[in-house]
Amino acid sequence: MSSKTLILMLVLATGGLWAQEKKETTPPPPTGVATPAVPEAPHPAAISAEDKARKNPVKFTEVSTDRGKKIFLTQCALCHGDKGDGKGEVATEMKLALPDFTKPDTLKDRTDGELFSIIGTGRDPMPSQAGRMTDERRWNLVNYLRALSGKVPEKATGKEPEENIILVPAK
Repeated sequence: MSSKTLILMLVLATGGLWAQEKKETTPPPPTGVATPAVPEAPHPAAISAEDKARKNPVKFTEVSTDRGKKIFLTQCALCHGDKGDGKGEVATEMKLALPDFTKPDTLKDRTDGELFSIIGTGRDPMPSQAGRMTDERRWNLVNYLRALSGKVPEKATGKEPEENIILVPAK
């Protein structure tokens, strides 16, 4: 097991969730036969009509998507892959079939409010980000996911507000 995997498992554990391997429902293939990963069904979270209709208050710009990319690479890439293709080291090791955010069809039927809610809710083994990440950062992450799937952000104007970063003192 790699050090990245161990670190992620510790993060998951401290977030109140234990990473669990998926139980296979079909018998394993014969040795030496490769089987393609089958993407999971859409996220099963119960998302309220209010959350679905929630509008993204963070403008979809290069600045926002750059901020979202930094968050994605530090918080999401171990599972979802550096490219957002669902082929991160942990997902591969745990045999998880995660969505490929680089494909336009993956998120086309999801509103920004739904994505914000899903990131906030989490799903085992993905911890909820609601208490771990500011709303602004979650919205930047939503914008980055949109950019991954091919949507082109507006050019930066130089007038974008600075990101609100809250530093938590070490105890």
